[in-house]
Amino acid sequence: MSTPTFYSLKKQDPSCRIIVYCVSKKHREVYQHNPDIDRITNTSFFHNPWAFISYFLKWSKFYNLSYGHLFPSLFYKKNAAHLIAEEMFGTTLEDDKIRVYLTEKEEKWASQLLAPYKNPVVIHIAAVASRNKEWPVDYWNRLIAEMPEYTFIQLGVSTESKIDRAVDLRGKTSFRQGMAIIKHSRSFIGVDSAFSHVTNAFGIPGVIVFGASSADIWGHSNNINLYRELPCAPCIDRLGASACPYDKQCMTGIPVDEVKRAVLKQLHRSGQYSLTI
Repeated sequence: MSTPTFYSLKKQDPSCRIIVYCVSKKHREVYQHNPDIDRITNTSFFHNPWAFISYFLKWSKFYNLSYGHLFPSLFYKKNAAHLIAEEMFGTTLEDDKIRVYLTEKEEKWASQLLAPYKNPVVIHIAAVASRNKEWPVDYWNRLIAEMPEYTFIQLGVSTESKIDRAVDLRGKTSFRQGMAIIKHSRSFIGVDSAFSHVTNAFGIPGVIVFGASSADIWGHSNNINLYRELPCAPCIDRLGASACPYDKQCMTGIPVDEVKRAVLKQLHRSGQYSLTI
């Protein structure tokens, strides 16, 4: 969600130098090959002693991209990309499109991987931030059972629940490989997670099921964002990772038929398939 800000800063001042200090490998994978970033490194003192000292002594200007302390779903209605740019960097966005840059080799690998599958649709059923974001597993199983003409490709980590009849790629790809698979798929169905943002980078017509988090903050216009207006939702900035006391009614209240209609509408809108509901 920070990549539109980097793009905007470079457009406003091409001479500016942007260095990103990553705390995890997955963060680094998102930014890799981004032409708006001059250098990607880690936060280790041994690798960047001068930057480490400059940060704590405030000799240079650093921005912390962790915007959770703003409690966005409680106090904002703007998309997180705009929140980062305007509230944290003090700039405006010319374009809020997410930017991910894949190599030709990565794209070729994903294209070849999906080639044997008929009408591949990627699914991602979990979110690291909170289990309250998850749509019930039996709903996923019913959805796939009702759409036998499509091949569902499940991305995620190996500890996430396995969905019946889905091609199981849990724990078998890197994050960048997962992004490449999404780019070469027909559609995407998932919850609010990193992969749901990847769809925006490539213009993939997806369907995102929202509950604990807000589509106003974390949704994208290329997706159909499904949610229920409940007094307790969104709760992500209240509960965090704590369990929902109401049995996740915001998620269980979104029926399989509604998700099915939404994904068929997305595929029809993209001109790839005729609409049959």
